[in-house]
This record gives sequence, structure tokens and C-alpha cells, in this order.
Amino acid sequence: MMHQLESIFRRADGAAQYAGSYFARMREVMDAVDPQKVAAAVEMIEQTIDAGRTIFILANGGSAAVASHFVNDAVCGAWVDGAKPIRAFALADNVESITALANDYGYDGVFTGQLRMLMHEGDLVLALSVSGNSGNVVSAVEWAAAHGARTMAWTGFDGGRLRELAQCCVHMPTTADEYGPVEDMFSILEHVVMTFLALKRGRRLHKG
Repeated sequence: MMHQLESIFRRADGAAQYAGSYFARMREVMDAVDPQKVAAAVEMIEQTIDAGRTIFILANGGSAAVASHFVNDAVCGAWVDGAKPIRAFALADNVESITALANDYGYDGVFTGQLRMLMHEGDLVLALSVSGNSGNVVSAVEWAAAHGARTMAWTGFDGGRLRELAQCCVHMPTTADEYGPVEDMFSILEHVVMTFLALKRGRRLHKG
């Protein structure tokens, strides 16, 4: 099985060549993402906002940092006076809740446990998972769908279970060692979505 980053590293004569090849690989990954799937994701997010519902974002590790950034850009970067607020919460941000739920129910329950208390029918659950198979994310998406939420996934590798489960999936086809490029793409995708929404809502992205 080919692993892109390992192959890039083996061919590289030092860090500069590795960096150039990594950047070239990122262009390939970006070109492989279907813009129509991005448009479908934006539409689902807009529908959630227009309905006054809430977006809950589920992610582990580096992907959780992107989830937090999404909330930052929703709450601050896309705020426009007079426009409907974008209600977004990253469920990896409350370490007290995560550790309590993990201690009592196991780590696979850290997101489902929060959704049980916070989610309402019609809310949007957005799952970010490089493999698409993270147990705590998959179980939470299954629970959310069974309780009336809309579901979306952003995935890498072959998409895993989440690619099948989610109503809307933006997939970044990659090899099994490309955690970095997929998380890079999560960040790019978050910026694409949120800057588009901010501009559409009348927000100026520059000062002065």
C-alpha cells in the first residue's frame, strides 16, 4: 500500500524538498475535493442558521482544534449586526465534561453524552474525522441521526463509516498516513465555508 508522506520523505533530499513536495501534495488533495459537496455543506449550514438551530462539532486531536476554530469564526468572524447568529459549539472544548463522561461511560460516550443534554431536533451535528471511523464520533452521529438531527461529516482516507452515515459528506481522498494533509484541508474548508458565509452576510473581512 502506498503511503504518500512516507514516499515524499524517502524521495526528499532534506527539509526544503520535503516541504515543496508536501505543498504539491496539498494541491492534489485540494483538487480532489468536490466543490459541489462544499456547496451542499454550506447550504445545510445556512439552513441550520436560518431555522435558528445549533451546530455541534465533534472531533478528536488536531481535528478538534479545527472545530474550535470553526466556532471562533462563526461566533466572531461571521458576526453581522442584525443577521441571525450562528450558534456553534465544539464538544471537545469542555475538558471537565469530557473527562467526567469518559470516566463514567468510557471515551466512546464523550460526545453522545453531551448531545443527550444539549441537542434538539433539527440541530446540525458536524463530525470531523480523518479516518471517518473514530468510535466516539461515529456513535454520536448515529445517536444524533436517530434523534432528529441533521448530520454532516468531513473525512479523509477512504471516508470510513462516517462517509456512509452522514447526510452530507465532504471527502478528501488520501492515504492512511496523511493525517496532516487532511487536517490542513479541514482548516482550509472551515475558512472557505466561514468566509463565504461572512461575506454573504455583509461582513467586511478587512479593517479600514
